[in-house]
Amino acid sequence: MLHTDVQDITVDEYRGRVAKTQAKMSEEGYDLLLAWSDSYRMSNVRWLANYRAFDGVFPYPAMVVLPQKGDPILLAEGSLVSYAQDCTWMNDVRGIRQQLANVLREYAASGTVRTVAIAGYKYLAAEFLDIIKASLPDSIEIVPTGFLDYFKSIKSEAEIRNMAVAGRLADIGIEAVRQNTYEGVSERELARAAYAAMYANGADTSSFDIMVQTGENSANYFLAHPTDRKLQHGETILIDMGCRYNGYSSDMARGVSFGPVSRDAQRMQETCLEAWQAGYDALRVGMTGEEADVAADDIIRAAGYSHSAGEGRGCAHGTGMDPEEEGPVIGPGSDWVLTANQSFAFEVTLLLPGIGGTRIEDVVILREEGAQSLTHYDYVNNWDWVTKPADAPVIPKLNHPIELP
Repeated sequence: MLHTDVQDITVDEYRGRVAKTQAKMSEEGYDLLLAWSDSYRMSNVRWLANYRAFDGVFPYPAMVVLPQKGDPILLAEGSLVSYAQDCTWMNDVRGIRQQLANVLREYAASGTVRTVAIAGYKYLAAEFLDIIKASLPDSIEIVPTGFLDYFKSIKSEAEIRNMAVAGRLADIGIEAVRQNTYEGVSERELARAAYAAMYANGADTSSFDIMVQTGENSANYFLAHPTDRKLQHGETILIDMGCRYNGYSSDMARGVSFGPVSRDAQRMQETCLEAWQAGYDALRVGMTGEEADVAADDIIRAAGYSHSAGEGRGCAHGTGMDPEEEGPVIGPGSDWVLTANQSFAFEVTLLLPGIGGTRIEDVVILREEGAQSLTHYDYVNNWDWVTKPADAPVIPKLNHPIELP
């Protein structure tokens, strides 16, 4: 089992975040901020209140109502108010369905609110948008805001320590895939071994659905759930996984050649690593998100490939408490300016139908001197053909504490 000296985020740090947010509200002319979260995008409320909704169950909404001056209110699902009270440092916790309308009417009646900003507007549930609009008079302007996305993207050293542990646990997950890889093993079996290894060594939960894609599944799909497809000699494997530790996520990926692969598949693997490494080495504070995408993309194009990037991004996406956070945006057209201690998952994906697929991805902290990876598994993975281990599944275990940055 994992043993570290990682500390929880202090109450002083949370109070500092609220003060910083209120100062920005004053600067932007926002009288009231509604910071929305649900079980899949929980970082807005967690960042301010240290309360996280539950994954995968009846939508458990959460919201922080923050005036420009005054104390915040945490709104949680009615049956979870007592739990939220024990989690948060905030003193005022209420049921969101029971009290949101009343809270907004009180602020509207006070005469001090002219503009209400919503953080998380893109994924705000229609149920609560209707309540907000019905509870505020037309004279009060409702606007979306993204400044909380920027604040969240810059991590404290305490946050980075937690992310480093999550990253090391993801490394162990990929090692579990390696130790259980043999001809005839199914994608599902390999994914289960990865889950088991991360949990056995200290993960609290997964960040997202683990992906182990073999053969044509690695070549044809950017993301795919594991299937009963059986691995064959000479195929590529695309592995993408992560876990949460103390509420912070890891997200990493590696491409594998299982036994000798075709020359085209090997060239694809080599180009992916060359592009990823060039992009990683070029990352610097002060770059725009568009500039940070150039070095890797140039190598991909020069090799005659196109980057199989996820929708809405290029070579990276934000990460932290959520496996995919709103910023920084790194890709074509992005004017985000990168700054020290921002966190993101830097990735390159190449998919060649009929040949294979590969991805290299690390969680990265941008430091003044350049990028720092929090995931460290080998980047070149040419795995030999082996027979099924007698004691499969093999679950690797840590035998020493994780070294933290």
